[in-house]
Amino acid sequence: MSAEPVERDVSLQTVDELAAATGFTVRTTRYYASLGLIPPPIRKGRVGYYGPDHRARLELIRALQDHGFTLQGVERFLDGLPKDVTAEDLAIQRALITSWTSDSADEIFVRIARELRRMGLPKDALAQAQEISTRYMEGLVHELSRVFRDQVIEPFRQTHHSAAEVERFEQTLPRLRDLTVEAIVAAFQEAANRTISRSLEIGIKP
Repeated sequence: MSAEPVERDVSLQTVDELAAATGFTVRTTRYYASLGLIPPPIRKGRVGYYGPDHRARLELIRALQDHGFTLQGVERFLDGLPKDVTAEDLAIQRALITSWTSDSADEIFVRIARELRRMGLPKDALAQAQEISTRYMEGLVHELSRVFRDQVIEPFRQTHHSAAEVERFEQTLPRLRDLTVEAIVAAFQEAANRTISRSLEIGIKP
C-alpha cells in the first residue's frame, strides 16, 4: 500500500522553485541556508519547503549584494534585524534599499569633476566642494531618514497589511526618492537665492 501524499501549503516552495523565483542557483540557496542567512527549510516528509520568510530574506540578500555588500556585510546586516522580523518587514527593508540604488556616486563625482576641470576650476576647489557636500548631505540624510522611519515606516509596520498593500507601498518608494531629490534641489536653489540677495544688499558680489 503506497503512502498518502503529504499535503502541501500553496505558499511553500521547493528549493528549485525558490531559487528560480529569487534568481539564485539551487547550490547558492542551500549554501546560504548552511551559513544561517536563511532559516532551515520546513520539512514535510522527506522534502524541504521554503515559505514567504525564506523568499523575503533571499530577495533582501540580493538587494544588499546589488548595493555593494559583501557576504560578511550581508551577515552582519541580517544579524542586526529583530528576531521577530516578518516577511513584510523584510520586503520593506528591501524596497528601501533598492529604491535608492542607482549609479555609483563615485562615478557621478568623477564625471562632474572632469567637466568642471574642463571649465578651468582648480582641482583643490573641487575636492573641498565635494568634502563639504558629503559632510552636509550625510547629516541631511540622517535627519530625513529619522523622519521617514518614525512617521512612515513604523506606522506602516504597526498595522496589518495585505500582500497587495505591501506591494503598493514598495512601488511608492522609488517615486518618494525622486520627490525627495527634487525637494532637496529646490531647497538648495532657494537657499542660494537668499544668499545672493543678502550679498547684494550689503554690496558684496556673490
